[in-house]
Amino acid sequence: ICLLPTACAEVMRGPYLQMATPDSIVIVWRTEGESTPVVKYGTSMDDLNMTVEGDAIVTRYSADIEPEADLPRLYQEPAEDAAERGRFERDPSTSENTYQFEAHIKGLDANTTYYYAVHDGGTELAGGDESYRFTTSPEHGSSADLRLWVVGDSGTGGRDQRRVYSAMRDFVSSSGRELDAYLHLGDMAYSDGTDHEFQRGFFRPYEETLRHVVCWPTMGNHEGHTSRGMLGFGPYYDAYVVPTKAEAGGEPSGTEAYFSFDIADVHFVCLDSHDLDRDPAGAMAQWLRADLDQTNANWLIAFWHHPAYTKGSHDSDREGQLIEMRENFMPILEAGGVDLVLAGHSHIYERSMLIDGAYATPTVAEGVILDDGDGRPDGDGAYRKGAGLNPHEGTIAITAGHGGASVGRSGTMPIMREIIVEHGSVLLDIKGDTLTGTMIDKHGETRDVFALEKRGEVTVSRVENPWQPTENVEDITEMLFTFAKDKDGELPKHFKLATGTPNSMLKASSDQPVIRGEAAAGPSVVLCTAVPQLDKFELEAFIKMPEGNHTAGLVYSYRDASTFCRVELDPVKGTVRAIRHWDNEVTVFMEEKVNVNPGEYCKLELETMDDGQMEIQVQDEGEILYDPGDVLDGGVGMYLGPNSKADFAAFEIQR
Repeated sequence: ICLLPTACAEVMRGPYLQMATPDSIVIVWRTEGESTPVVKYGTSMDDLNMTVEGDAIVTRYSADIEPEADLPRLYQEPAEDAAERGRFERDPSTSENTYQFEAHIKGLDANTTYYYAVHDGGTELAGGDESYRFTTSPEHGSSADLRLWVVGDSGTGGRDQRRVYSAMRDFVSSSGRELDAYLHLGDMAYSDGTDHEFQRGFFRPYEETLRHVVCWPTMGNHEGHTSRGMLGFGPYYDAYVVPTKAEAGGEPSGTEAYFSFDIADVHFVCLDSHDLDRDPAGAMAQWLRADLDQTNANWLIAFWHHPAYTKGSHDSDREGQLIEMRENFMPILEAGGVDLVLAGHSHIYERSMLIDGAYATPTVAEGVILDDGDGRPDGDGAYRKGAGLNPHEGTIAITAGHGGASVGRSGTMPIMREIIVEHGSVLLDIKGDTLTGTMIDKHGETRDVFALEKRGEVTVSRVENPWQPTENVEDITEMLFTFAKDKDGELPKHFKLATGTPNSMLKASSDQPVIRGEAAAGPSVVLCTAVPQLDKFELEAFIKMPEGNHTAGLVYSYRDASTFCRVELDPVKGTVRAIRHWDNEVTVFMEEKVNVNPGEYCKLELETMDDGQMEIQVQDEGEILYDPGDVLDGGVGMYLGPNSKADFAAFEIQR
C-alpha cells in the first residue's frame, strides 16, 4: 500500500475486466497522474507470482498530456461540438491528466481463477482481497455451465439502479452460484454517454462486480450522443475492449461496434442497432451471415439495444431502428438457429413465447407462434428445440430495459407471454442442454421464470390460434397519442371529446400526423382521455399555436366542461398559467414568464410530485413548482382556449 499518497498515482476508474478467453484476459484501470503500470497475478491470492508490464500494457492519454505528441487518445469533444455546447452544459471530454491502462494477459489456463493487483511500479494501487480476481473462459465447445447477468437502460446513477443491482447480488449470494459474465444492453450512461456519466452511471455503481466479472456491452442511443460506431470513437469505445479479430471466437468484424465471442458451447453476437447501416445488404448484415456460418456452437444468443418487439416506453411498430432490426436482422438470426434475442431501450420487461418469422409490421401473433405455453418449468413446461443450431425452430425475445430508468408501458405486444412494468434484471443459467431465465425485480422478488431445452430432434408446427395477452387500458402506463394524417374528425384511441363535435374541432394535418384542434367561440374546449384518474402521473405535449390570440395546454383533472384544472401556454403574453375552473369560477394558481413563440412547437411537461405539488417544465428549462390544491376526479387531456387553434405533435401520459 502506498505510504506517501502525494508520490503515487490515484486510481480514478477500475480496475475492471474485459474480453476474457480460455487463455487470456484484459484488465483496465485509470489513474490521475502518470504512473508505471504493472499487474501482478497468480492462482493464489497470497502469491501473485506472475507479472505483466511494458509493451503488454496499452496506455491511452487525455488530450492535454503532451498535446503535440502522436499518442493513443481518450475522448476529447470535437471542436465543432464544443462550439455548440450550452453555457451550463458540462464538458463531456475525458478529465485532464488521465491515463488509461489496458493490460493484456496471455498464456493462461482455461476455466481457471486467478487473483491480481495493479501497481504503480513497486507500489500497489488496488488489489489484495478476493474481489480482485478473474476466471478464464471454459474451452470453446465444452458443455456450458454458466450464469449470466443481463440488464439494460440502467445508467442513471439513481436509487432504482442501485436497488436492481442489490437485488441481483442478494439473489446470487443466496443461491450460491456466482456470475460468470455480464451482458449490458445499452444506455449505461445517461443522458449523453459522457466520460463523467460513465463514471457515475456504470463504473461507480458496479465497481465491485466489474473487478471480477467481464461486462460485454452494446451501445445504446444515449451513449450514441457522444460516441460514433462508424469511427469507433467516444467515451463508450474508450470504456470497453472487445474482440475485433475473433480473439474470443467467431468471425473477425474489424470493428468494436459489432462482434461475436464464445463461452463454452454458447456463441454470442453483439450488434449495433443505433448508428450503423441496418440494411440487409450492409456490412453488419454480411458479417453476421458469415459469423453464423462458421459457428458450431450448441447455443446462440444475440443482443443489441433497440428491441425488435416491444410496447414498453418505445413501440417497435412505430420506430425505424426497431422495425429495421426486426425486418432485416431477425430473418438472418432465425435462419442461423438463434435461441435468445436480448434488447433494452424500452423501459419494461417483456418475454415472448417461442416465436419464428414474426417480421411483419405491425407485429401479429398469428402464424408465428411455435409454442404458446408459459415456458415455466413449474407451469406448462420448458420450450423445446432440437440439439445444435437448427434454422427456424424458435426464438425467445426479451426486452430488459428496466434496469434503472423510469419504466413504462405504451401497449400490448401480442407475441409476449410476460409483460411486467417494474425495475429489475435477468439472470440466465445455461447448463448442458437447458437454459433457464429468471427475472428478479428491484424488491428481490422472482417475477418470471422460463426454460428452454435443446435435445434430440423436434417437429416444428405453428399454433393456429395462439394464446395472446389481453389489453386493459388501466395496465398501460405510457400512452402516446397522435392524430391520424388526412382524417378530419378522427379521435385518438381512448379519447373522448368533452365539448363540440370531432368534425368541427379536429382538423387533419396534410404534412404530419398531429392532433390539430380548432375551438369555437364560447366555453373553453377540452379533449380528454377516458383513462381513469391517476394519483401520480406525468403529462407531456409538443404544442404549436399560430400568430394571434390563441391559448392551449394540458388538462390534469377533468370532471365536466365547467369543472377542470389546466396548465395553459399563452404565446402573446409569453406565459404559462395554472388555472382551476370550479362551476365557472376561475382561479389562477400560478403565472410565470416562459419562452414560448407563436408558430413554433413548445414542449410542455407537467408532473405530480410526492409532496402533492405540481411541477411544470417548458422547453426543458427550469422547474416551476406550485400547490394545485385539491385535485378533482376525472380524466386528463389537452386544452384549447376559446377561438384558439393549436397543433399537438404528440401527447403522452406516464402513470
